[in-house]
Amino acid sequence: MKSQLVLSVIAALVVGVSSSAIAQDTQGTSGGDQSQGTGRQQVMPTMPHRDWHEGQQVPSKYRHYNFVMNGNDWKSHNLDAPKRGQQWLGVNGDYVLVNRSNWKIAKIVAGTE
Repeated sequence: MKSQLVLSVIAALVVGVSSSAIAQDTQGTSGGDQSQGTGRQQVMPTMPHRDWHEGQQVPSKYRHYNFVMNGNDWKSHNLDAPKRGQQWLGVNGDYVLVNRSNWKIAKIVAGTE
């Protein structure tokens, strides 16, 4: 019984310390001047349809499930069906069709101007 109580207290302390560390980190990065290197840095390019080109390999930070369109989402965005071995990525309002084997861009469809 004592060992369960001790484990419960230790677990509560670990969760409390972790939560306060996360809260401090979040507060420290929520604002600030990005030009001076403080604050959260933007990961996405401004407009993939201008920054990227067909045949170029998509940077590794965009090969993440956050950017991959699921299932048949391409239909709701009026995009062509991806061929076998291809998939659509949604990046900053634009759509990028890539080959899954090498992550090279097959097509770019601008979603914003």
